Amino acid sequence: MREKAVVIGGGIAGKLAAKALSHFFQQVIIVEADKECKEKVPRKRVPQSYHPHVLLKRGEEAIEILFPEILSQLIEDGSIVTNFTKDLKWHHFGYWKHRFSGEFTLIQQSRPMLEWHLQRRVEEVPNITTRYETKTEQLLVNKHDHTVLGVRVRSCKTGLTEELDARFVVDASGSASKNIDWLQALDVKVKEERVKIQLFYATRLYSLKKQEYPEWQNLLISPSFPDNPYGAYIQTLEENRFSVTFSGYANAYAPNTNEEFISYAKKLPVPDVLRFLEGAEPLSEIKIHRVPYQVRRRFDLAKNIPEGFLIIGDAHCRFDPLFGQGISVAAVQALELQSSLFQTKRADKGFGQRFHKKISKIIDVPWEMATTEVLRHPEIKGERTFVHPYKQWYCKRVYELSASEPEIYIRLVRVMNLIRSPLHLFHPKVLFAILTNQRHE
Repeated sequence: MREKAVVIGGGIAGKLAAKALSHFFQQVIIVEADKECKEKVPRKRVPQSYHPHVLLKRGEEAIEILFPEILSQLIEDGSIVTNFTKDLKWHHFGYWKHRFSGEFTLIQQSRPMLEWHLQRRVEEVPNITTRYETKTEQLLVNKHDHTVLGVRVRSCKTGLTEELDARFVVDASGSASKNIDWLQALDVKVKEERVKIQLFYATRLYSLKKQEYPEWQNLLISPSFPDNPYGAYIQTLEENRFSVTFSGYANAYAPNTNEEFISYAKKLPVPDVLRFLEGAEPLSEIKIHRVPYQVRRRFDLAKNIPEGFLIIGDAHCRFDPLFGQGISVAAVQALELQSSLFQTKRADKGFGQRFHKKISKIIDVPWEMATTEVLRHPEIKGERTFVHPYKQWYCKRVYELSASEPEIYIRLVRVMNLIRSPLHLFHPKVLFAILTNQRHE
C-alpha cells in the first residue's frame, strides 16, 4: 500500500476521489479552503450549491459503487424518487414530450443534502482526513525525475505555510483551479477549448400555498435556439420544497426581483411556470450565478505533466451546468481512478498520461452534446466546424420525434444519462423515422 495521497478540494469531486484513493494509500488528505460544514446548507465557497443539481443514471451508479448503500440512505432521508419519462414534464423545440413509465428511476435532492451525505460517508473512512480552511498554493515537483513531491499549503486562519509530502496529488479544486499556472511554471503547456456561453441562472425556493401537488415531479422548458432563448426548470426537493430556476445565455439579463421573476415566466412559450408561481410562495431570496465559459482543458494532449499529478472534475472540464452533467462525470472519473489504480503497479510510469486519456474519453460525449446545442445560439462564440449544422439538424429531428415516439425518447434518455453512446441514436428505426419525415403533431 502506498504511503500518502493529497486531494486538492473537498467538494463532491474531491470526496469521491478521496474515497477511490483510500483503497491504495495509507493516508489520504483532503485540502479544503472552506470551513467545515456540518449541516445541509450551501457552502460559502460553492455559490452554485443554491441551485438545482442533477444526478444522471451513470453518475448514480458510480457513486453507489464508491459508497455502497448511499442511494438508500438518501431516499430514507427524503430524496425524491422519479421516473425520468413519467415524472418529467418537458417542453423542447415547440413540443411536449409524451409521458410514460420508462426504464430509468432516478433520485434527486438539493446539492447540500447530497454533499452532506457524502461527507458523512467520507468521515467513516479511517484513512481519510480533511484539512479545512487551508489553501493549496503550489504543486511541489522533483525537477530531476519530474515526479510530484507534494503541495505547499497555507492556513486561512494563521497565514502560516507548510509542505505536505505526497507522491500522488489529485486536483479536484473546481473551475478556479491553479493547475494551468502550476504547469506553465514547469514549461508544460495545456490547450484549452472554450465556448463563451455567458450564462446566468437565477433560482428561488418555493413551497405550495395549498397541499395540491402538481402531476409532475420536474418541469423543464428547454431553450430552443433561435426561436426560444429562454429556459426554466422546476425541481421537487426534499422537505416539500421546489426550486424554480430561469436561465439565459449570451449575457442576457437575470431577474433580480419578484416582479422580474414573474415577468420572465411570461416570456416562456408555455404558461406552466407562471401558473406554478401563482400557486406558490417564496422561501428564499433569488440567487444568481453566472458562468462565462464552458471550458475543457486538454490534459490528455499535454506532454510532461509531472508523474503523480492528476486532474478531475471541473478542474479538468467545466461543462455548461444547465445540462446537468458535472457531478455525474466527476463520479465516473473517480470510479475510473479507482479502477485504474487496481490495474497498476507501484512503480508504474505513465499512469497519469494514460489516466488523462481515459478521462478525455469520458468527457467527449457530454462535452459534444452540450456544445452542439449551445452553439445554436447565434451570439455564442465557439468553434463551429463544417459538420456542426448537420449534427444540429439531426439532433433537432431526434428531439422533435422523441416527443411522440416512445422508443426514440427512451434512446435519447439513455444517451443523456451517459448509459449509451450517441451511436444509439443512429439505430435504423431512428434513421427511418427521420428520413420519412415523421413529426409530432
